[in-house]
This record gives sequence, C-alpha cells and structure tokens, in this order.
Amino acid sequence: MSNSNEVTGQPTGWVQQLGSDLRSQGYASILNQPFDDQDADKIIGQLLPEFKYLLYIHADERRKYFIADYAGRNTVIKLLEQMENTKKSARLNVQESDRVGYNRYSDEIQRLNDLKKMLMQERFG
Repeated sequence: MSNSNEVTGQPTGWVQQLGSDLRSQGYASILNQPFDDQDADKIIGQLLPEFKYLLYIHADERRKYFIADYAGRNTVIKLLEQMENTKKSARLNVQESDRVGYNRYSDEIQRLNDLKKMLMQERFG
C-alpha cells in the first residue's frame, strides 16, 4: 500500500489538503515545490469531479495557485498585487545604470499585471 497518489506521485494527503483548501478558501497554493503544468493537469483531473471549475496559474517559480471560485480569485489577486509591489520596490533600488535589471523587473511587473487582468475576466461556474 503506497502513501502517494498514483496519478501525480504526490503524497495522498497533499492532494487531499489541496481539495480542503479549495473548499474552505476558494484557492490553494503550491509553494516552493517542483510543479509544472502537467502536474497541474493531473491534479485538475482528479479534483474536477468535486469542483465545477478550476483554474491554475503560475505566478512565479515559487508560487503557483489553483482557484475554484470568486473568493479564491479575489485572494489570489491580492497576493499578486503584493508580489507586484515587492517587484516595484526592488525596481526602485536598482541602479539607474543597470537597465537590464530595471527592465527585468518592469517585465515581471507587467506579467503580474496581465495575470491580474486575466483573473478579473474569469467566470467561475
């Protein structure tokens, strides 16, 4: 008897915790774990019988989210805004002569802003 999920290879309790977080908070986060779109597809396949709609977004290398409803969407938007503000602060601290660093932060800020806009247009249910 294995303690890992046959589909994802993740510990069974981990997938159950994701479902619990989605039910209670409307979103679930994947933090600091190797996790890609294929893993997300497998999880969505397992959780869709319980949830009418699930959205997966990759905020950055350390933060990925599953969203099940409007409350979860709104929370994730706030989390993205916090990430964006952190990037803006970091961009201010980059030396004027470091255009590459400045542009990298600007690109990341734009990407986070685009993610927020996409989430605002999502219709759950």
